Amino acid sequence: MWRKLLSTAFLMGALAACTEFEGKPCVADDECGPNGVCEPINGEGFCRKKPDIVDPSECTDECLPYQVCTTEGCQQRFSALTLKEPANGASLNGGTIPIIAELTEKYVTEAQWPVLAFTATKKDGSPAGSIGTPTRNGNQYTALWTVPNLDEEVTVTVAYTEAGLSATAIVDVDTVAPSFTIGSSNPTVRAPGSVGVQAEQKEPTAGYESAFRRDEIVTVTVSSNDDTVTQAQLIVVGIGPEGTPGRTEAPVTVDMQRRTSCPGGQPVCGEKAVDLSVPEMSGFRGAMVFRAKGQDRAGNEGQSAELPLRVTRWKWAFEADGRIEGTPALGNQGLIYFGTNSGNRTGKAYGVDGAGTRKWVVPSGDVKGSPAVGELRGNEEYVYVAARSASNSLLYALRNDGTEKFKCTYAGGVDIPSAIAVGRVGGSGATGEVETAVIIYNSSPQARIVRIRPDATGLECIDTATTSIPRGIAGAVVLKGGSVFYGTSESALTSYDISTESNTPRPGWPQSFPVAVPALAIVSETVYVGVGTDSAPSQGSFSKISVNGGSVEPLYPTSGGSRVFNFSIGGSETAYFGAETSSSKDLRSLQLGTGTPSAVVSSGVGILRGAPVIGRGGNLYTVNTDGEVRAWMPSSATPLTPLWGTKIESGAGDGTNISPTLDCLRDPSGQAVVNARVGVLYVTAETKIHAFIVDSPGLDPDAPWPKYQHDARNTGNPATLITRCP
Repeated sequence: MWRKLLSTAFLMGALAACTEFEGKPCVADDECGPNGVCEPINGEGFCRKKPDIVDPSECTDECLPYQVCTTEGCQQRFSALTLKEPANGASLNGGTIPIIAELTEKYVTEAQWPVLAFTATKKDGSPAGSIGTPTRNGNQYTALWTVPNLDEEVTVTVAYTEAGLSATAIVDVDTVAPSFTIGSSNPTVRAPGSVGVQAEQKEPTAGYESAFRRDEIVTVTVSSNDDTVTQAQLIVVGIGPEGTPGRTEAPVTVDMQRRTSCPGGQPVCGEKAVDLSVPEMSGFRGAMVFRAKGQDRAGNEGQSAELPLRVTRWKWAFEADGRIEGTPALGNQGLIYFGTNSGNRTGKAYGVDGAGTRKWVVPSGDVKGSPAVGELRGNEEYVYVAARSASNSLLYALRNDGTEKFKCTYAGGVDIPSAIAVGRVGGSGATGEVETAVIIYNSSPQARIVRIRPDATGLECIDTATTSIPRGIAGAVVLKGGSVFYGTSESALTSYDISTESNTPRPGWPQSFPVAVPALAIVSETVYVGVGTDSAPSQGSFSKISVNGGSVEPLYPTSGGSRVFNFSIGGSETAYFGAETSSSKDLRSLQLGTGTPSAVVSSGVGILRGAPVIGRGGNLYTVNTDGEVRAWMPSSATPLTPLWGTKIESGAGDGTNISPTLDCLRDPSGQAVVNARVGVLYVTAETKIHAFIVDSPGLDPDAPWPKYQHDARNTGNPATLITRCP
């Protein structure tokens, strides 16, 4: 009790000296202002007035250098030593680092400032680098530390040993750049081919048998030996012309995580799925280059070695057991339909899926022309195939599973060389317009205009046969409303109204040409015509005529002759076609309706019998009879350099019915892939259909006639909508 009373008396006396500090609790002197100190009393701190500094002679004992003489005897001159930089836990990546300390005066005097000791030590106690002589500015000391090449924790200390003051920071010194490794998933296993059953999915070029495809996703794994790496940047370099390095894509971020399953036992790794349709690919095949880089916590940057991944546009090649002499028709859900000509009337009709797997085969008889596909009804569509068996000629309407919906049979020796056109047509007892497929049969002594209407009630097969109907030729058949147009063996173009079953031509028809008319397209009220024959290279043209007949207007050449076997019409009504003479074989373009002369897109391209394909985005695809497949980028410059090219079997596009075709990219169920950047080009040569990944998601939906027979279904009908890939 007595001690408590004495302590209380002392406290009251200490506080009574100045009301400025009365009752103010504290922990440190700086809470008491420049004239106060924090005095511990009974375990608690209270502010009181700082004692005055007096002459050193007034202190009974001589004060030490770090003390000052006051009215209460020798007191500590400095209250604190603080390490301002580097901060505790900081990451340092080498170089010269300032160590900054601050010595706080408790009693301000004119006395000399002391020298502080700066040290940096490794875990084993040895010095970590060198520290220069400190400099002072006021109460702040700075020493420059040359950080050594280390990858460990270092203890940085500043001390005023005599006064018992020190400050410490433990920092992570990391001057070693992290290393990165990069790897990828494996390509999908490619199915081996078998004739008539499964397409060969392996690229035939050596070294590319197991290459990735342009339409695939590759998973890239990035690993690092430094567990402080939290992110890495993945960089992809595309494929330029002739296999040169292409465009470097913008880096993508890979989040790195600590895992026990990282490749090679690395402490951190991450994955990124890369769509191989995104980087530049100006070649048919080549190597895309991947590399990774990143920084550790200290800011050191490292990168991986390059990882080249071989990528190809090859998808597959399906070999049928007979020659394919027509352009495949593509179903509304991606099935590929075509027929074969055996030469002995034992040909077959095929349905093949997007992976190149045969879904069905029908012993139809020999097929010379191109099949066509009707509208989608729920999940069903009709595939129209004209064939000649040993005893009969037939026009089939097959379901998309290969079963027969209906067929029209004609006995005798009937030649069926032409394409098939499809549209909705009325007449002949039909209630309204029904889907109708029309083709020209050449029999003896008369030709037939044959129609099949599988959904009609009665009169499913209709033919108009008379000696006055001219024989058709191998080539296009076009349907507009109820009017059919086709080229004849008498070097003419004619038109009939099939809704009336009349055996006389429409008014204004036929129209004569110097040689055969294998190619047709209708845009609005104009029929565009390709004129040419094998036997006369100096005769032919690209011309136009009204759907109602009348005078023929040559568009190219405006004088003289040049055979044009096929053509396409793209956006802004620009026609593209191969033009042949005895001395030139050019790919040409022509702005329709402007009066502008045709331009040579590229000279010396070989014989282009098939129609070019115009893809979405304006890319153009051609194949010549030597089997050279080329892609062309739209440009105002001429001549153009092809984006890429590849060689397949000779005979590609050898006949006027054989042209490349183009579809959306589709998933295994046949649905078009949303927002795909690529599509699939199908090219026929001899007994094979080749599938290539191209940088056009389907046909150009804004082109009035982007391919042979107008659309992927081969309807030959300008009213058929061009599929717009989603």
